[in-house]
Amino acid sequence: MQMSVRVPNGCSSSANAFAEELAVCNYQVFLSFRGPDVRGNFLDCFSDNLTGSGFMVFRDCKEIEYGERIDTKIVEAIKCSDVCIPVLSKNFASSPACLMEVAQMVESEKTILPIFYGVKPGVVRHQEGTYGESFVVQEKRSNTETISKWKTALANVAGIKGFELEEVSSGYHELIRNVISKLWQLLEIGKEDVTENLVGIDRNVQEMMRKLGVHDEDGRVDKGRCVLAVCGLPGVGKTTLAKVVYNKISHLFDACSFLKDVRDEIEQKKLVSLQNKLIRDLKRGNFQEVKFSDQGTRVIKCLFRRKRVLIVLDDVDDFEQIKPLAENLAWFGPGSRIILTTKKKDVINHYEIREINEHEVLPMDENHALEFFCKHAFRPGHPDDYGSLPSEITSAVGRLPFAIEIVGSYLNGKSPEIWRETLNKLEGELEKAVEPMLKASYDLLDENTKEIFLDIACFFIGVDKTIPYYMWDARKRFPNRGVHELQNMSFLKIREENEFWMHDQLKILGRELVRKENPKNPGKRSRLWDYKDVQTTLRKKKCTENVEALRVTPNFNQDESECNCLNYDDFHHLSNLKFLELNNVGIEGNPENLLLSNLLWLDWHGCPEKSNLFALDMKKLVILNLCSSRVSLNPEDWEKLMLNAGSLKVLNLKGCPWIIASLRFPNSMSLECLILEGCLLTTPTIDESISRLENLVSLNMKHCTSIKHLPQALCSLKVLKELLIDGTKIERLHFEEGSLPALEILSASECEVLGEVTESIGLLKNLRKLTLRSCERLKGLPHFIGKLGRLRQMDLSYTLINELPSSIKDLKNLEVLKMVHTYLEEFPEAIKDLEKLQELDFTHCESLSGDCHITGLTSLRILRLKCTRISRVLARNHRQFSLYILELDDGVNKQTVS
Repeated sequence: MQMSVRVPNGCSSSANAFAEELAVCNYQVFLSFRGPDVRGNFLDCFSDNLTGSGFMVFRDCKEIEYGERIDTKIVEAIKCSDVCIPVLSKNFASSPACLMEVAQMVESEKTILPIFYGVKPGVVRHQEGTYGESFVVQEKRSNTETISKWKTALANVAGIKGFELEEVSSGYHELIRNVISKLWQLLEIGKEDVTENLVGIDRNVQEMMRKLGVHDEDGRVDKGRCVLAVCGLPGVGKTTLAKVVYNKISHLFDACSFLKDVRDEIEQKKLVSLQNKLIRDLKRGNFQEVKFSDQGTRVIKCLFRRKRVLIVLDDVDDFEQIKPLAENLAWFGPGSRIILTTKKKDVINHYEIREINEHEVLPMDENHALEFFCKHAFRPGHPDDYGSLPSEITSAVGRLPFAIEIVGSYLNGKSPEIWRETLNKLEGELEKAVEPMLKASYDLLDENTKEIFLDIACFFIGVDKTIPYYMWDARKRFPNRGVHELQNMSFLKIREENEFWMHDQLKILGRELVRKENPKNPGKRSRLWDYKDVQTTLRKKKCTENVEALRVTPNFNQDESECNCLNYDDFHHLSNLKFLELNNVGIEGNPENLLLSNLLWLDWHGCPEKSNLFALDMKKLVILNLCSSRVSLNPEDWEKLMLNAGSLKVLNLKGCPWIIASLRFPNSMSLECLILEGCLLTTPTIDESISRLENLVSLNMKHCTSIKHLPQALCSLKVLKELLIDGTKIERLHFEEGSLPALEILSASECEVLGEVTESIGLLKNLRKLTLRSCERLKGLPHFIGKLGRLRQMDLSYTLINELPSSIKDLKNLEVLKMVHTYLEEFPEAIKDLEKLQELDFTHCESLSGDCHITGLTSLRILRLKCTRISRVLARNHRQFSLYILELDDGVNKQTVS
């Protein structure tokens, strides 16, 4: 959400209350200015551009009189803001409010970004000219101590490199652009995830920046527009390189967007979704989403002609994929850059030749390839008995990073004899292409793991990994073993969000293997996801037992709507269907005679209200996903669902607004995962019959704003591992003796009225992760928190907590502690000897002062102490300072102690 909060003079009591409520929010930017100097065009333009760029801005419009103090809410707003921007105009020092605000910024040690509006920094620093004249007046009305404090604060701020309006040749519009660019850099917004294991990438990065005409050292971007095609073999690291460069230079542009997997998204009829993401990223504010691709193209073409933008279009192989997104560089402002990653160099030939540049990513050099291979094949160390095999293998796979990772991971822990056999196989199959080597690795998988791999490649990239497990379990695919083997061979990665991720080459391999099952007749294949193949199969209506998984994606083009509304009869011949995904598709007719008796997973996003859904045969159904549906869950339909879907393991009703049933559960339900996130429930708690769900493992009630307390019956769930109650109206966390013995994850972030966590939290002996982030009324933790001996992660950020109980020392397994923007005053003594602690984040704890002792934190990898008053970090030795991430303010001393 973007907002600019204005606190006007003479507000009503209700308005004041509203302003006070907003003032305790966590702002990104605090604006300080003298109204008469800058109100009008500049201030409104600046404020509108900030909010339009997605920043949450505090802007105080109230003038105070001499002798008054600035409101405590203004003080809190300054403390809670990430960056403070004082607009230092000619008469800035004549305003006591402005001087108080600047003094508060300096006192709070905020990140300050000054704008010198019509004055030189030297005038402000030395209080000359109008500043000197203003202080002559101020000295008559304020005491010496206050005057000294104000002068010191101004001198400090004037010494910070900021922005001068006179130095910006094109007026304040360019100044505003530069300020926003700096804010994006300071706040590290919009960064792309990049793996830690990067080797030998620096030269490519520097060469790309040179070809883009971007000068990172001084923030200059050459004025002309240009497009850079990053070319190279599959698996050579084009996307990774584009991400690194994007992260490095994105702050130099007015707006930026990284569109992933463009080719595949367009093949899946998701062009409109891509256009909406591009518009959202570049506009950095609210907008009306487009519904058709031609409409999206018109919006992109017209909206950003004056913006200097950076766009990455990842994985394109045809200019037709580029046209609706960025056909002409004139759509974007001067200095704009477009980066394409592609296997085909000629994809950019449509652009004018003077705008085009290419960068070919070559395979790694021999030394870097060997280093990268050893990271995956030997963990850790490099045994001598493998001789020249590592070098020979990296050469055999063409020194391609992706192939090196695949083979290295596969060979890890295996004998030299198996290495030699693998080398012989690679030398026989991999000469000019990567696919044969990938196919060779695929052939090593057992049949169940192959099926899991094909499912993920065709349908489940970006999907929470826990959900497909239920279907694979029902099909006896042994998913734990299979997914582990795929990870072990680097065929698959699990992202931080617990989602499946797969390299593009592996996705291509999997889908091509399915296509080869029957190249000419898609109805004879096991899986269908392509729009045309699905359309062909549904039209024929010939009985086929081959199709086991089917995705129907709507086509939003105005002239093609055949798949947007179907009939239940279209599916009658798919008797062996196990997985059916429907995306905003309507189905007409009567499903009562539909023989989908083998269906295990029904994924119907945006199911329409009149769908006859609950007349379907759901006896074998284990997963039902009705996310963002308009279906009306009245008591009658709910009862049908509970009776007919006795095998259901996962029920996802996220974002369903029309749940008017009381959600009573029968005794026979085997439900393990219940997702009610964002549902508008009719009761202040969930029904007591939830105690009947004896197999329930995960309960998600995020942002169910009607929920005010947890039912007593919830405590009887013996196998519940995950309880998510973020954004609810729960006021108190309390648990009875013996309750929730298996609970591992408790997330209650953004519970705005949660003010108490009772001692009963200590009863949750199995808890691994506790999140209380942004519970703005929470002032402390109970002593019994120390009884959570298995706790690994705890996030207390953006709370009112000012100290930790001494019992924290008993959390011997704690690995991550986050307390961003809390009110800690000294480094907690209780955490000094937590030997397993890996990450500690006290960023913006502005009252935190003194020494930070990490001598006993022997596992620490990440330490964040930015925007605190910590003066020293004490370690056992210099090696302890060699952390993966160490963020300190300037001037913090690093010392070793014996």
